[in-house]
Amino acid sequence: MIAAVLTALLFASATQYATAADNNHCPSGWTFSTNTSYCYIQSSQYMTYSEADPYCQSIGGSQVFVFTTRELTWLTDFTSSSLVQPWIATTRNTTTNIWYNSDKTTPPRSYWTTGEPGVNGDCATFKGITTAGLKATQCYSLQPALCRQMPALCPTIKDYGGSSTRSGTIQSPGYPVQYYNNLDCWYTITCKFRNSLICQIVIVSAPKNTYITLLFNPYMVQDYVDYIDVYDGPNSSYPFLGTTDYWYFLRFDFESSNNSVSFKFHTDNIITDKGWQLTWNAKSNTPPISQSGQNGSFTSPNYPNDYDPYTEQLYYITAPLGFQVNVSITDFVTELNFDILEIYNSSYVSSNYLVANLSGPSIAPWSWVSPSRYVTMRFKSDYMVQKKGFSLFWFIQ
Repeated sequence: MIAAVLTALLFASATQYATAADNNHCPSGWTFSTNTSYCYIQSSQYMTYSEADPYCQSIGGSQVFVFTTRELTWLTDFTSSSLVQPWIATTRNTTTNIWYNSDKTTPPRSYWTTGEPGVNGDCATFKGITTAGLKATQCYSLQPALCRQMPALCPTIKDYGGSSTRSGTIQSPGYPVQYYNNLDCWYTITCKFRNSLICQIVIVSAPKNTYITLLFNPYMVQDYVDYIDVYDGPNSSYPFLGTTDYWYFLRFDFESSNNSVSFKFHTDNIITDKGWQLTWNAKSNTPPISQSGQNGSFTSPNYPNDYDPYTEQLYYITAPLGFQVNVSITDFVTELNFDILEIYNSSYVSSNYLVANLSGPSIAPWSWVSPSRYVTMRFKSDYMVQKKGFSLFWFIQ
């Protein structure tokens, strides 16, 4: 009768945390710890030490051993109202008299309660009251099991794009409040151009005419030990593009060489922060068109037929030393405000040298004379409406 009452009281004390707001990370009856990012449960029934780990495995977890002082503190609170001390996956080697956790590590002396480890037992329980810590206990004693499991904290979203998407954002688990410890979350973005651009977290076949840019901003994680590794393909077997956190500097932007990129977010077991937000963009990977000499001409892709959605085409003009470039547009029809020809007074794309953003049906005729020997142009279109584009010629003066 007394044992039944004790069991009932123990069950009540072990499940009183189940209404915590973070518990949606864990299976029913388990309690989530923001200290460790693990789910915990204490059994309502008593068992010997040898029965504890099989029990934990039968409900989807493993037997607890204390691996950090943060977990020691959390377990103290979690078990402080228990009437009976639960088993811990820590035992004594009776030959060497050394205590080992189930992962073959040795628990620090500071993890033991006062006067322990004693000689009165070769298995360990956890004392959560007075001076908390491990306590040597006879292995045949009947105690509750203490189990833990890693919840599914990484994202389950499988599609980051769609038929009309060329960019998007991805956030770390828990952003912008706090990410979690003990993460190894994989993300893969693959893009393809057909009549539209499709980007997915799952791997799809795609032509090699796109590339992907990544920008992590904001990026607030624990230095050095929490980081993101980026790969130039759908998994880690592809070339390594770099990491966000080198020992000597931070890096927030990456660019793939093809239509697929993947990255892993890794965190250790102690300190967390707000996390990160990624902005990604898929861009056309078409070679630039360069001309030099005394004159030449350019057209938009497919002209006079409609250009493609998500076009991004660069044009470079280099005149001889001492000459300027006269650019004259004879025909120009694009979707107003969305499909644009940018013109730069330089040998590269830079907002500091932007001369004009041309868009719509009423541009031609248009002409401009560069103050230098260089002109760069970039034509960009979105996914919605395609038109015939433009035709222009240039000459030196």
